[in-house]
Amino acid sequence: MPLYQHARYVAAALQSVLAQGAPPHEILVIDDGSNDDGARIAERTLRDVAPVRVLRQANQGAAETINAAVRLASCDWIAVLNSDDLFLPDKLAHCQRIIVDRPDTQMIAGRVALIGARGEPLTSGIATDWLHRAHDFAARTAHSPLALLNENFVASTSNMVFTRALWQSLGGFAPLRYCHDLDFLVRGLGAAPVAIVDAMHVQYRVHERNTIGEDVRGVRVELAAVIAEAMHALGPHLLPLGDDDGFAAFAAFLSNKALSDLVLYFTVLRGRFDDAHAFYRHIVAEPQRSRFLAAC
Repeated sequence: MPLYQHARYVAAALQSVLAQGAPPHEILVIDDGSNDDGARIAERTLRDVAPVRVLRQANQGAAETINAAVRLASCDWIAVLNSDDLFLPDKLAHCQRIIVDRPDTQMIAGRVALIGARGEPLTSGIATDWLHRAHDFAARTAHSPLALLNENFVASTSNMVFTRALWQSLGGFAPLRYCHDLDFLVRGLGAAPVAIVDAMHVQYRVHERNTIGEDVRGVRVELAAVIAEAMHALGPHLLPLGDDDGFAAFAAFLSNKALSDLVLYFTVLRGRFDDAHAFYRHIVAEPQRSRFLAAC
């Protein structure tokens, strides 16, 4: 669990882990330089639980905090839970059954239910409209990589269970503030068998401090970079089979994102770099980041 400024939510998040029908082998919480009481609340919530570690570090961002946790974890399978989200009670048991039934699988994600700041179900509004659009596009294209790039219906690292081997092969989570989850998913789809299942796994909390809402232009720059990386890494595997269906789906996707110029530039630029992480570090570093923001 990467924990940052979520004293209000962390106890409920951890209780959702403790309520699992199939409990985890270990629980590792890393507080990423918060200035609230979240780490102390986590310690109190997990006081009678073992094995548990609650650690603190200077602020590094979500991607590097998850990477730090994976390095310290002892298990071959990792389940991430952000400190403002909730696991549904049978999530880990369902993932265990998938692992047994499909032993070549290296990443699992399910569906998400949206909740508000007080834990109330969300049935209308911007977030629910987004999720409906995402699933509608996925159903129409029947193709996960392109549908995920169009709208990331997996939604969050909280909805991702993956092997240490896959994490290592991808070089961990990339140095992106907003789209590290999408990048990991899409590159994972190109590297190993991934099970994206219809079962409800996670309650994703929508509130005023969601990171994704803090800088729309910053999100769009990172998204354009992830799309370019996906085109580089997946090539024709990004498209549905058949030229007619493939062109229509890809054209709709490009129209939805309205990032064609930046995506094309990043696709050409990607050839200068040895790997995705080096490419992303260039994109998010100044002064070029400011130039890319101006293009959004």
